[in-house]
Amino acid sequence: MTTRPSAGSNPSTALAAGTNGADRRPGDAADVARIAVRAASLVPGVSVVRPAAVRLDDRSVGLDLHLITWYGHSVPTIAETVRAVVADRVAAQTGLSVAVVTVTVDDLLVPGVDSSGAGTAAPEDG
Repeated sequence: MTTRPSAGSNPSTALAAGTNGADRRPGDAADVARIAVRAASLVPGVSVVRPAAVRLDDRSVGLDLHLITWYGHSVPTIAETVRAVVADRVAAQTGLSVAVVTVTVDDLLVPGVDSSGAGTAAPEDG
């Protein structure tokens, strides 16, 4: 991966520094994955989010996410909402174009059947 920092910025700290738009560059794929997981975990009905792949180049990013959702929520609606929210958040925080966000729903949790501890989002770093 090659990043091109703007004048006076460090690409590994640009996200944390709160710069805007084109000045922001992710330090690595892990930064983009972290942004995507945080954004997806805010969508109602999402229980767990795991990044499966991050394809990153100078101008764009592609993401594959795996989700566990709660019974009673529309899976197609959750998947489309996650795609939109993640694409918007990643673009806003990195300045990169989001080429694709692929969402795979791996499991469906049923309240009262599945353990209560499974209903939390993946831990966030930072």
